[in-house]
Amino acid sequence: MPRSRRGLIDTERVLAAVRLVLAVSSLLLVWFKPEDVSSDQGLVFYIVILLLAYLGHSIWLLVVVQFGVEVSPRFSILAHATDILWPAVISLFSGGTNSPFFLYFIFALLAAAFRWGMRETSLTTVAVVLTMAADAVAIARTPLGSLIGQHVDVIHFVARAVYLVIFAFLIGYVSESEKRRAAEAMSISQVTAKVRVEAGLKGTVQTVLQELLKLFGGRELLVITRDAEASRVMLWRAEQLKDTGNIVFTWRQLDDSEEQEYLCVMSEQSAGAAWRNSSTVSTLTLDKNGMRTRGQECYLAARFVSQHPFNLLLVCAISAAPDVSTRVLLFDPSLGGRWETQLRFLQDLANLVAPSVYNVYLLRRLRSRAAAVERARVARELHDGVVQSLHAIAFRLYALRTRSSVSAAEREQELLDVQQLVQSEAANVRNLIQQLEPLDFDPRHVVDFLAGMVTRYRQDTGIGAQFVCDVAEISLPPTTCREIAGILREALANVRRHSGAQNVLIRISRQRGAWVLIIEDDGRGFEFSGRFSHAELEEFRRGPLVIKQRVRAIEGELTIVSKPGQGARLEIKVPDFARATIA
Repeated sequence: MPRSRRGLIDTERVLAAVRLVLAVSSLLLVWFKPEDVSSDQGLVFYIVILLLAYLGHSIWLLVVVQFGVEVSPRFSILAHATDILWPAVISLFSGGTNSPFFLYFIFALLAAAFRWGMRETSLTTVAVVLTMAADAVAIARTPLGSLIGQHVDVIHFVARAVYLVIFAFLIGYVSESEKRRAAEAMSISQVTAKVRVEAGLKGTVQTVLQELLKLFGGRELLVITRDAEASRVMLWRAEQLKDTGNIVFTWRQLDDSEEQEYLCVMSEQSAGAAWRNSSTVSTLTLDKNGMRTRGQECYLAARFVSQHPFNLLLVCAISAAPDVSTRVLLFDPSLGGRWETQLRFLQDLANLVAPSVYNVYLLRRLRSRAAAVERARVARELHDGVVQSLHAIAFRLYALRTRSSVSAAEREQELLDVQQLVQSEAANVRNLIQQLEPLDFDPRHVVDFLAGMVTRYRQDTGIGAQFVCDVAEISLPPTTCREIAGILREALANVRRHSGAQNVLIRISRQRGAWVLIIEDDGRGFEFSGRFSHAELEEFRRGPLVIKQRVRAIEGELTIVSKPGQGARLEIKVPDFARATIA
């Protein structure tokens, strides 16, 4: 993964500091131990001049990168070239391969690994060995060898070259592995960030598949999901067009015959497999931990292979939930590296992203069920309230019309009662419509919106509703704020319909890293008595169903304190990291 300009300058700053320390330590060595450098005092003088020049070069580079905002890749290449040339010149006057400044070559290899990776480190190794060979030729074939009193030891030269090659391979491999892990972690983060509940299941799967196809540089990507509860198999497909390079996304449900065609037969021990050259038998298999499995083979249907030819096919099995199984099929990836490495990466990435996508599926299904519950509640409210009242009004009007012995005063009173009943039911219908309306408000002003909701509730119902908020604003995600408003609206509606309360208190406060919403009334309370947590309410199937679902959707915790005949208290605790998923 290419580094940004910001990442380049951070790297150059570290290398510049190390380069400066290396120059200073070399000068100290010459100052305290000149005999370790050369027995010729005149030659020591020239070496000191070179080291001072190298020190000046190091200080200049440190100043440039320390006060600069960014550096270009060209700057790094030029700095790296000087890191190879300087030790070549210094070693030429300090003994060639026997030079005490051999560490400068090691620094050049480390800098290559630190800046780039294995390929650049290997090229640097070749360049370093060539400069060492040039130094050896200069010492052996020119008067310089007699001047410095050194000769070329071929065995020593070969040993030093082998040391450099081994060191370069190790440090290059470590650097390449580290950069690959960092790139994989970044890729996983980018793909996971594409999982958004508001996009829905289809939009989420489409975005994730497109990102995976771009990341691996594949030709086609298939995801096959089997839902045991719904008894259906879905095929999600992303394909890159050859002409335009655009990615086309499609999805459909497979019938029984197609299920057998797309079914990848994998053993219980295998969680990943790779196929080559349109073969129906796998080339290698991996278990769920990414380790090779011996003696295990996976198979593809011959019809599937004929319809989807490939050079390389990577398949991994995912178990996001007990009732849902998934197969991910990636055709002809061009990411690079060994098949096994690519398969492991695909396996890790798919297993990390799958739970997030499955959560979207669950939460969308929860929203569908919540909507069904809400529709059932509205139907029940209409049937038990408005419809019954309309029937009563119709009977009273019929009786009033057919009765002949009704005085004018009685007729007027009866019509007045009917009028009041109609007005009461009109108010009930208006409240029901208000509950069905979406909560549209600016989440930044959620406190003002909740206060206004309580005020309107007090004016419409005559119940003494009071709103208290201990903070100026609530810092929660917008969808979570809307859920809190929905919870409060549902709770107030329940108080009006069922509790017979005269007063209700709503309080919002912040306690121990969480937001707490309290709704307390002085009505008849619930049919049960005591304090019950969310888990206990779920276990015993008690408490308002809609509120429980909404609280669970925002990862909150509901507690109900009920005193029959004296009132009830609802406490909803929402952590700061909560994310609402049902709009």
